Amino acid sequence: MTEELSVSRTCVREAIKSLQSLQLISVKPKIGAVVLQPTPVALINAEYLSTSAFMQQAESLIEFRKVLELGLVALAAEKATDADWTLLRSVLAEQEAALKMDRNTRHGNTVFHEAINGANLSFHKAVAAATRNPLAIMVLEAISAPLAEVSRRTNEMPGVPEAGLRQHWAIYRAIRENNPEKARRAMQAHLAAAERNAHILESEDHDESPKAHTAASRKEHPVFQRQ
Repeated sequence: MTEELSVSRTCVREAIKSLQSLQLISVKPKIGAVVLQPTPVALINAEYLSTSAFMQQAESLIEFRKVLELGLVALAAEKATDADWTLLRSVLAEQEAALKMDRNTRHGNTVFHEAINGANLSFHKAVAAATRNPLAIMVLEAISAPLAEVSRRTNEMPGVPEAGLRQHWAIYRAIRENNPEKARRAMQAHLAAAERNAHILESEDHDESPKAHTAASRKEHPVFQRQ
């Protein structure tokens, strides 16, 4: 699996642990991972996971997506039907329409980000739906909240929404051609870009936090108070 998905063993182990914590799989000696029937408890655990570990660590989310979505997109390329292609094209049309919106006002910018972030999430859900695998769809749904949050923040970076659309088109074309390997490479490039953007955001947050702390200290410390 590590060679097929081009990820580390640690990444795969962490993904398996996450699925176990979701109670979606059970790992048995000499048998391996066994898919479990989803239960209400599993859904509650999925919601907890999505709002805690993934929300706190974008890097963990991206690692998990590498394991999940590289497999999903390859399967989608094998199983997608005319209806799936139509749905994916309609989502891409939504992204294109969003990019044409006027972002020069606060309201326009808000509407733009709502539209582009919604379309981004819809695209990945449409890819999952094309696999015809209910478990895969459910797992992607479980991480949709942190995925949407990361998408919201990265799409505020210059050029990211436009690049995301180009990457989505590459993924769509590979699925449309029923080419699993090409689809996997396109998704891998998309996730690599998401990882780079997340690191940029992390770096910016780290750089800004000392400034914010200094400003707060100056405000509170009597030495910095105006006489």
